[in-house]
Order: sequence, then structure tokens, then C-alpha cells
Amino acid sequence: MIIPENSALIVVDLQDGDGCDGIPIMKGSKTYENAPKIIKFFRDRQLPVIQIREMHRADMSDFGRELDGVEGVHCLEGTRNVEFNPLTAPAKTDYTIGKRRYSAFLGTDLDLLLQCKGIKTLFLIGGLTDVCVRFTAVDAHQHDYHFYVVTDCVTGSSWKAHEYALKNMKYLQRESNITALDILEGEVQ
Repeated sequence: MIIPENSALIVVDLQDGDGCDGIPIMKGSKTYENAPKIIKFFRDRQLPVIQIREMHRADMSDFGRELDGVEGVHCLEGTRNVEFNPLTAPAKTDYTIGKRRYSAFLGTDLDLLLQCKGIKTLFLIGGLTDVCVRFTAVDAHQHDYHFYVVTDCVTGSSWKAHEYALKNMKYLQRESNITALDILEGEVQ
């Protein structure tokens, strides 16, 4: 696959402890095997790597309706679960953005950063496929960005939810589901 030069990698919530306490996570994902390779690919080509992490205030005042579903209290500031996973932690050249909601666009300066960098195409890795990755992809779509989801670099709350989320994102942008190999064998144009 040809990677457009106006691309950025969005690393969604690859935080310490293989996710946050209180959130179900599917087993057997290759995310932490493949994500470091994809991050290195973007860094080596001097394409922006934007590291997103979910974090909530210790007094839980910013959860909103998030706890109405199956998720328990998670990613509280001051806990290890808001730290980046050592396998995929930001480099000095990466951008970092904290978020309080599922979408990396909601209440953050992500869109402003992308506009300032002239980014038109986003590549998404991380978790959860069916929650934060999907909401970020939907908002990217609504903001008129092309997006690709690296299917073997995302982890869902379950395999079934993961597969449904990938189908949902493919519904929005029919070519959006790609693999790590598609990127690693590609060139920037």
C-alpha cells in the first residue's frame, strides 16, 4: 500500500497493564506484537505519531455516562493504567494527547494539530476496536479525514465486538481495514 505523505499514525490508548482496570479485553490479539513495528515505520519516515491516552480525574467528575455500560471505573489519574505501555511509549518526536471520552477528537486539540500539520489521512492502532478506536474513526470520518484501521494492531472488548466494529468502520470507508503487512510493505508517496 502507498502511504500518503500527509498521513499520521494515531495510537489509541495503548496504556500500561494491557488496558485499564474495569474494562473487558479480548485475548489473543497481536496488537503489542505489531504496534511497535507500525510506530517505528511512521517514525522512520518522519510521519507524525500521535499518542492518545484515556485518563479520568480521581474524583470521577469527568466520566459522564461512560459508566452506564459494562465498563467499571478505569484509567484514573495517578494510577499506572494512565501510563503509556513501555512497548509503545511515546518518543520525544511523538505528540501526546490526553482524552476524557472515547473519541480522541472530543474535547481535545487533535483536529487542530492535524490541520496544522496538513494531515489528510489517519492510520489507527490501539484499543478498544469497538469503543475508542471506533469512536475516533467515526469522528475522523465526520471531520473529512481518510482513515485506515490496522486490523491486527487493534484490540476489542471481545472478538465478536472487534469484528463488528471493523465492519462498522468499513461501512464508513470501504477500504479502511488493512493489516500491519500492508503498511510495512508500503512506501510513502
